[in-house]
Amino acid sequence: MKFEIKNIISRACKIVLSTSAAWDEIAAERLSAKQIRTQYILPLIGLTVAASFLFGLLYARTAMFETAVLRAILTSISLTGGYFVSNHICFAYLKAKRPDLTNKNQSETLVAYSYTIIFLIELFIIIVPSLFFLRVLYLLIAYVIWEACRAIWQLKEEERGNIVLVFSAVIILVSIFINGMISLFINV
Repeated sequence: MKFEIKNIISRACKIVLSTSAAWDEIAAERLSAKQIRTQYILPLIGLTVAASFLFGLLYARTAMFETAVLRAILTSISLTGGYFVSNHICFAYLKAKRPDLTNKNQSETLVAYSYTIIFLIELFIIIVPSLFFLRVLYLLIAYVIWEACRAIWQLKEEERGNIVLVFSAVIILVSIFINGMISLFINV
C-alpha cells in the first residue's frame, strides 16, 4: 500500500464498512509496523490536524489564527500520544498475559488499524462540533479488534474475549484520558 490519500481513505472506509474483508487484506499484506506508521497512521494524523487547523480558523470567534494553531497542536498531541501510549500498553499486556502472541509488529498492526475509528470520529467532530455525541461510536473498536484477532492471530472466538476487552478499553480510555487532560489544562 503506497502513501496515497485515496488508499488511506479507502482502507479506513473498508475497516468501518467491511471489517472482516479489510482485516483479511491487512493480514495478507504483512507490512511492518514502520510501514503502517508512515503510510497510514502519520498521514491520518496529518489529515486530522490539518482539518483541526482549517475548521479552527472557520469556527473561532476571536484570535482566529492563534485558536486554530492551538487546536491543531492539541489534536496532534492527543492523537499521536494516544496512539503510542495505547500501542505500548497493549503490547505490555500481551507480553504479560499472552506470550504466545507477543509479536510487536502484529500488536502494532492491530492497534494502528483499530485506531481508525478514533480518527474518523474525531474528523467528524472537528468538521461538525455539535456531533460530539458520536464518541459513543468508539465502542465499534471492540468489533474491529474482534475481527483483527481472527485475521492476524487466527484466534478462535472463545480465545478472543480478554484481548478484545483489554485492547478496546486501553484504546478508548487512553484516548478519552488524553483528551480530558488536555481540555482540563487548556480550556479550548
